[in-house]
Amino acid sequence: MKGILVKFFIIVLLTFAPFASFSQAKIRVNIENHIDSIYYLIKYTSDKSHCVIDTSSLSSGYKIFSNKTDYNEGIYVIADSKQNPLFEILIGKDQKFSIHVEELMDLKSYEVKGCKETESYFKVYSRTFYDRLHIKALESELKYHPENIRKIDSIKNELYKYQESMLRKDNDSFLNTYIKFTEDRPICDLPLCDERILNSRLLKNKLDKYFDNSSTTQTPELICNKIDEFVLSTDECQEIRDYILWYLYSKYFNPEKTENELVYIHLVDEYFSKLKIENLTENIRKEIIRRADVLRKITIGQVAPSFQYIDENGDIVDLDDIRSKFTVLFFYKPDCQKCIRDKRILGLIKKRRNDLTVLEINISEDNYNNVSHDIIKKYDVMTTPTIYLLNKNKEIIAKHIKAEEVEFHIIKR
Repeated sequence: MKGILVKFFIIVLLTFAPFASFSQAKIRVNIENHIDSIYYLIKYTSDKSHCVIDTSSLSSGYKIFSNKTDYNEGIYVIADSKQNPLFEILIGKDQKFSIHVEELMDLKSYEVKGCKETESYFKVYSRTFYDRLHIKALESELKYHPENIRKIDSIKNELYKYQESMLRKDNDSFLNTYIKFTEDRPICDLPLCDERILNSRLLKNKLDKYFDNSSTTQTPELICNKIDEFVLSTDECQEIRDYILWYLYSKYFNPEKTENELVYIHLVDEYFSKLKIENLTENIRKEIIRRADVLRKITIGQVAPSFQYIDENGDIVDLDDIRSKFTVLFFYKPDCQKCIRDKRILGLIKKRRNDLTVLEINISEDNYNNVSHDIIKKYDVMTTPTIYLLNKNKEIIAKHIKAEEVEFHIIKR
């Protein structure tokens, strides 16, 4: 009898063994009134959603994504057959569930079965989305209804309480990370070393908020302090630290506010010249350091580097020989339409003022022999037109400004 039982269990194991290789992840998606041949599961790579992870199969009216192993936890995009995004989805630890959508534009119609974490994500996302729309509407009316500020504060407080109530007891839950990045938390309270944030837009969205160039309250010193705080918080997770550094490098390579060139210099001096950073070769490092050295010599308040060039009349022009109270350095190309416009505006300003000299420096390839390439490097000229405004001591008082702003900066002085 014992032998018969052993044989029976062996047969059972052999019979069901193939099922052990069945997929670990299985996500079923159904969208009412949306007829399409296939859906795509698209992965965020940091802030870019261009990496297709899986395609769906059809079963009982559901599009099914399945995989032999679990997907990496993070925020994914469900896209149509043309890879146009339909909606975002949180994929956490439990990856066997279904989503039924009655109406794509109505977040409250999304129904999840089989995964509490993903279900809670849609609830948090929906509540946060609609509350923020309400806040924006109230903010747009503040000028006429200043009492709206109390309503705004009340909504924010209630939203925060709701988000906190949705935090899971499992501290390692990706939903918890999502909620913390959605809230207005200080840097020190963010789970910045959770590598799953790289599989979402969470990190980029937070960085955008903290380092908004349009903010008039953020001085270069304040921005540099925030950078140091972020980097310190990610010191033990190099992949995230490197993403942050390259994000900031891109943001401040050519900043909207000229004074924020000091931020670029800080990034180079403190990080890019010292650390081993992903994709940073020695040649790239040398070029980055070279540009920082150029910029520190042409920041606001610095004496403009000396140079000579041959103007369009064939005369040698030396910056040191100029004795005007104000000098404009106008780097241009003859075939640049914006340059033609700015040249005309500068001409009009010059006619109105006898204390202004305009040096028109043609940096086109046809004029290469008349204008040293060294001048272009000295003044970090990457686009045309580029305008610098100097005072009588040849100190830079404004740069990268529009032609119509020149007189404003002169009057302001």
